[in-house]
Amino acid sequence: MNETHDVISAFLDDEPFDGERLVAALSEPAGRELLIDLVALRHLAQIDRKVAPAMFDRRPARSTVRTLFAAAAVLVALVGGYVAGERRSEPSATTAPPATRVVQTTTPWQDVIPGRMR
Repeated sequence: MNETHDVISAFLDDEPFDGERLVAALSEPAGRELLIDLVALRHLAQIDRKVAPAMFDRRPARSTVRTLFAAAAVLVALVGGYVAGERRSEPSATTAPPATRVVQTTTPWQDVIPGRMR
């Protein structure tokens, strides 16, 4: 390869090149023809620009169904727990049971002065 080919190839490959050498190479008709040929060759050799997007951790449909079933199970558990709690908190269950024994004291009630113990 000659110097013209090297500088034009470096220009097309985004490699460092000498600008003065590129101007000198492109000022000649052979250099311009080489540039056109290399651009056409690179265009033909490139893979189609419309590349399918890479699969980024795509979950299969089976995983989505599992997630939906798990969410449904949690929802059923929450609703079931709420309904069971509501049934237990009926008004009859919240009233105190009747007293079975009454304790009588033998000494009368005495007020204690704050800060003193008896």
